[in-house]
Amino acid sequence: MVLVTDELRVHLHYTMRGSYPLRMVDVLFCTERAYFVEYDYLTPVDLLFGSPDQRAAAFASRVVEEGVHAALETAETVETQSYDTLDKIEVHSGGRVGRPKITARPRTGSATTVRVHGQFDAEPFTQALRSTVDGHDVTVRQRDGIGF
Repeated sequence: MVLVTDELRVHLHYTMRGSYPLRMVDVLFCTERAYFVEYDYLTPVDLLFGSPDQRAAAFASRVVEEGVHAALETAETVETQSYDTLDKIEVHSGGRVGRPKITARPRTGSATTVRVHGQFDAEPFTQALRSTVDGHDVTVRQRDGIGF
């Protein structure tokens, strides 16, 4: 997690979603909305040779150096969640055996879930997220465990 700029309040770095192929996603929590930015796909060969770490680091550098708009332009896909349409964001710590999980649940429609593969500390992340959505009707809830 990185606190970046006035526009980009919290950058959740190096998360994944999907099954096969896994999709690499960074979540950019900005002042009015969250962007789930899918920027790469991974195969078992990628996982074997450790390229996810390098790809995640390169994308995070792009966000920091070039800004949110450059990251959005280079993404494979972008899902935008306005805080005005979100009901809650659930932060699961991962427990002792699982990976942390973040789920954004809109008032209507499907939830978006990512698993964190990078370094993550649930407590400061949750506090930063609460500060980011302050003033919007969004509940941020932290829970222990892997979050089924």
